[in-house]
Amino acid sequence: MRAAAPGSGRRSGVARPMRVLIAEDEFLVGIQLEEDLRSAGCSIVGPFSTVETATRAARRERFDLAILDINLNGDRVYPLADELSARGIPFIFLSGYIAADLPERFRGSPQIAKPHDPAALIKEIRTVVAKAN
Repeated sequence: MRAAAPGSGRRSGVARPMRVLIAEDEFLVGIQLEEDLRSAGCSIVGPFSTVETATRAARRERFDLAILDINLNGDRVYPLADELSARGIPFIFLSGYIAADLPERFRGSPQIAKPHDPAALIKEIRTVVAKAN
């Protein structure tokens, strides 16, 4: 997946790999996500296993989209999702939770169930990015 490089302008045809921030506390799931996304041409930021480290990274790193596990070591990721929403950065929840379990403000947010299907994840990423542009 490619994203236009900030400052380069889409007119120039210069593209960079899409940068995806991963917030996931399960080591093997994080490794699998990295592998799936790299195979699709993405560049990875993370994975981060706590809300605190993911939030710090989200504030200092440049990225196009975030994949957020809802429960990171017992803490909900909602404050980070609120911050990303306010900044206009798209995200996808990756979780075993169902939409009805989410706070009302996030029930319409993109969500992929665990365990994830790599093809469905890539398809959802493309949909979310297309809507954001």
